[in-house]
Amino acid sequence: MTKFTEKALTGFPMAFYYSATQSFDGRMAEVESALERLNAMRTEQHRLFTAFDEAYKNSLKSQLSDTIKKKDDERDHIAYVMERVAKLWGEKLDDDTLNIHGRRVAQVFKDYNFRTTEALVAENAKIQNMEQQFQESAALQFALEKMGLTVLNQRLAALTQEIVQLMSQRSEEQSTIIVGELKAAREALDAHYRQFITYLNAVQEIQPEESISQAAQFYNEDIRKIELQIAQSRRKKKDEDSSEDGGSSDGGEPTPVTLENGGGDGDE
Repeated sequence: MTKFTEKALTGFPMAFYYSATQSFDGRMAEVESALERLNAMRTEQHRLFTAFDEAYKNSLKSQLSDTIKKKDDERDHIAYVMERVAKLWGEKLDDDTLNIHGRRVAQVFKDYNFRTTEALVAENAKIQNMEQQFQESAALQFALEKMGLTVLNQRLAALTQEIVQLMSQRSEEQSTIIVGELKAAREALDAHYRQFITYLNAVQEIQPEESISQAAQFYNEDIRKIELQIAQSRRKKKDEDSSEDGGSSDGGEPTPVTLENGGGDGDE
């Protein structure tokens, strides 16, 4: 008879912890048993998971994220236009009295290796540093004016300041939720989960049941897949940290693993 792998989930990142406990809740719902204690513990496990599920989803909800995304998209478009206009002035105009303006502004973008695909925090910092350079140089201000980019640059700086403030506000909101409701819900679920696993394995030692054995087999495979994805996500993060190239993102939790209803026979 198969027993459940007694492995603590406390070290799992939040998204993967959610996947694991969701899987356990689903596998246990399929168990057919007349044991009163098992059924009582299963009911309590589901109640605690439901509370955790609600707290977790609440922690991910933030209308500020949509606002930040819209402002970042607008900012990226403005920055792209500014950089392209400057490059075209510098490369395509034959008159040195004109192309110098494009070359000066384009050089600022080049000096900071600016990309619109960077993480928000990195993009914020680069634009703030670039704006300081624009403000401190009369030649750069004149160049922006000659190319008709002054208004766009002002909008770029304003959007960046708004994004920085919104990100700070969002972090405060989410940290409050995580430290409070979500933290308490996870701790309660985790404590009961450990007790339930211990009890189920004790049942398998004393009076094994095929239904429990099947649930354990499927759940153990679910956990194996989740642990594999955790390892892959950590390797990916390590690779991204060591490379200058990256996707356009402001960070956050990894996507939870999708588990198959049939248990351990699906593709990874």
